[in-house]
Amino acid sequence: MLSVLTNAWALLFGIFLLQIGNGLQGTLLGVRGGLEGFSATTMGYVMSGYFVGFLGGARITPWLLHRVGHVRVFAALASLISAAFILYAALVDPLAWFIMRLMVGFCFSGVYVVAESWLNDTATNETRGQTLSAYLMAQMIGIVLAQALLNVSDPGGYDLFIIM
Repeated sequence: MLSVLTNAWALLFGIFLLQIGNGLQGTLLGVRGGLEGFSATTMGYVMSGYFVGFLGGARITPWLLHRVGHVRVFAALASLISAAFILYAALVDPLAWFIMRLMVGFCFSGVYVVAESWLNDTATNETRGQTLSAYLMAQMIGIVLAQALLNVSDPGGYDLFIIM
């Protein structure tokens, strides 16, 4: 396991940080939508944008990987995710949130494809299980820690969106 962490620590740390943002996003948008007076139906549509985008990301990312490689695709998608996270607080509108959730879903799907194919390329048959286990642990720990961050600041402000 130590060799897995030594070889893939940067990617695993990147996934961990992205999952903190992803976990906080799902909870924070629901809370903030309620504070802004959005109906439950409206928030249901907003939140569904993630999954619509997720479908597209799984289809297009392999093509992007073939054209420009793992590092560039990962960096571009992670940058788009970060930009959307900050824009949520600036554009408090259900349609804008839906579009950003669509983009974030697309990008997260792509990030998962990139990370998993990257890890698969670097793992041997003997270390593949340990590698994917470390990857899933980084994901889950990030999502769980994100829930605690909701208590760090007021959901009606900008701080949590910046932390995200």
